[in-house]
Amino acid sequence: MCVYCRAASAVLDALWEDPGFREDFTRHGYDLADLGKLVHDVFVPAYLDVKRALQGGPLEMLEAQVTDDVVGPLVDRPSFRALWAEWDPPTREAFLREQSEMQLGLLIVAIHENHLAGAYKAAFLKVVE
Repeated sequence: MCVYCRAASAVLDALWEDPGFREDFTRHGYDLADLGKLVHDVFVPAYLDVKRALQGGPLEMLEAQVTDDVVGPLVDRPSFRALWAEWDPPTREAFLREQSEMQLGLLIVAIHENHLAGAYKAAFLKVVE
């Protein structure tokens, strides 16, 4: 699963908690488990569209917050520092990117839930209708 698939899936899981969000999906006979096969082709583009719409200020502030939230607690752990020292730069970058993207998606849900929910629903409805 790609980095954006993991983030888009985490966002979908968070949005799914709202019964109002689920209505359009369940009306078309889909449950959360059924949507997994649509993540890459339907929800990743919707997620990336919302990210692009937030560029130029809001997104950068959220990314800075996420980096602090992800890396901050880990740096204090001696075991993590030792592991970090063993990793090559591509491994470090991949780890940070994956963890940060998932957290960024969840932070965007917390702040821009309606925007993401609308984008996800619209992308889904294009596929099923």
